[in-house]
Amino acid sequence: MKRHYIISALLLCCSPTLQAYTTFAQAGAKIGGLSYPEPSPYTIMADGTTDSHTDAVSHAYGSVYDQGFDVNTSGGFSYRRQAIATADASPGTLKAYASAGYFFEGPHLPIYGAVGTGNAEFTDTFSIFSGKSFVDINIEYHLSGSMQGLAKVKGGLKISSYDDTFNINASEALASPLQFACSANISACTGKATVSVPSNWDISISGFLEVLAAANTAPNTHKYGDAIANYGNTARIFISPVDPRNKIVSSSGFDYSPVSVPVPAAIWLFGSAILGLFCRLRRSF
Repeated sequence: MKRHYIISALLLCCSPTLQAYTTFAQAGAKIGGLSYPEPSPYTIMADGTTDSHTDAVSHAYGSVYDQGFDVNTSGGFSYRRQAIATADASPGTLKAYASAGYFFEGPHLPIYGAVGTGNAEFTDTFSIFSGKSFVDINIEYHLSGSMQGLAKVKGGLKISSYDDTFNINASEALASPLQFACSANISACTGKATVSVPSNWDISISGFLEVLAAANTAPNTHKYGDAIANYGNTARIFISPVDPRNKIVSSSGFDYSPVSVPVPAAIWLFGSAILGLFCRLRRSF
């Protein structure tokens, strides 16, 4: 009986550490105060949610709408202000969307605008089993989406082990194209990097994505319009070993390796049709 206990204890000690992954999502929409580049705390209307989970995805949503009526205008309103924001967080995939609009017809223009903000984050751990003490891996923070008006987005990836930490940060704003800022131990600062991490060890990984869209941010200039920061399905984090013989195992079970895009079935059908037509023409000749 004692031998069974000893074997069970050894198996438990030698097994990979079981860790939980976490997710966090926050979305907010508000009317009031200055809304760009940083939202003012002054608020007339606000709505939003915060959601966080362990071993589960998180989702948040916020929406506000405000309208002033005016029978003397063609549309029957003097102004309209609205903002919407959403955020979703899961291992390796972050989504965030924000929009804000401000439109007016009447002569009496409220001085405060609208803003939407979304924030998504996750944490996880992974291990690489190898006979070497350190192995090289490829890490990537992929960010793409669309913006218009007064909008901005930023995000980042962080890899940490017992002896080193690697960071890739990305940002984009009005009149400022997508750019990256990396930690000093990453030589080429782009969305991709090759780094060395210890094998047979739990390594932490975290990522975040934040978006903001604002309308009517300058009260004294009567500026108005709409803005959108649409990064609803674009922030992805990839990890892959340089040597394909090494395997990466995450605590969440999520596969962080880049997935090749499959050829659509329609392409194969089209190719078969062309091949069949060619064979028929050849038999005719």
